[in-house]
Amino acid sequence: MRSDEPVLGQIRTETVDTMDFLRWNTQIGRILAKYLETLDAPEAEKNAANILFCSPQVIDWAAARYAAAEREQRPTLPTEVLNADGCRVFGTSTKRGWRGAALAVSCEREVALTVLTGLAIGTGEPLCVLLEAELSAPDNAGATVTLGSFRHG
Repeated sequence: MRSDEPVLGQIRTETVDTMDFLRWNTQIGRILAKYLETLDAPEAEKNAANILFCSPQVIDWAAARYAAAEREQRPTLPTEVLNADGCRVFGTSTKRGWRGAALAVSCEREVALTVLTGLAIGTGEPLCVLLEAELSAPDNAGATVTLGSFRHG
């Protein structure tokens, strides 16, 4: 950990027992929306929070599911929409009033925190939320979702 790296607080962890191939983004998005609702911060800050969804494992899992469906030549969403699906994680929060900046990325935590800090600098909004998801096991579609937040500036 670098000395200038943000320290996450208000950390919460939840489990998705079985992620659904076509609804994984909504399943994780509900956890994010619940976190934002219960976050100890002014409502205006929560609604403008910078959010980064960092989940290399889940993004790889979803990409493999999309590719398998395409090989079976059955109707599916094209792999080009994978990042859009990652961004749909934020949709439930948008319906509840959140209007901040967000990205879905596949990188290490240190890089994710640097990117999230850059979002805070660019938007001028101090509240930052890191949303991470890890598969429960390589062959299991369950996931552990961890959220934490920090204030920049």
